[in-house]
Amino acid sequence: MYLRKTRRRNKDASVVRYVQLANNRRMDGQTQAEVLVNLGRQDRLDLDALRRLVASIEPLPR
Repeated sequence: MYLRKTRRRNKDASVVRYVQLANNRRMDGQTQAEVLVNLGRQDRLDLDALRRLVASIEPLPR
């Protein structure tokens, strides 16, 4: 799992960034990103706390 960042350009040419919780899945031999949760606008989120959350969810490497 990882935090995926996307951006959208408004009509007034300003850029708004959004954060999603995503996971890569292999489908038909190809890897595709699967969005699990849309978390909202980046400027309204605590990214450090979200990174810690993702790290706590990740399984330990073998």
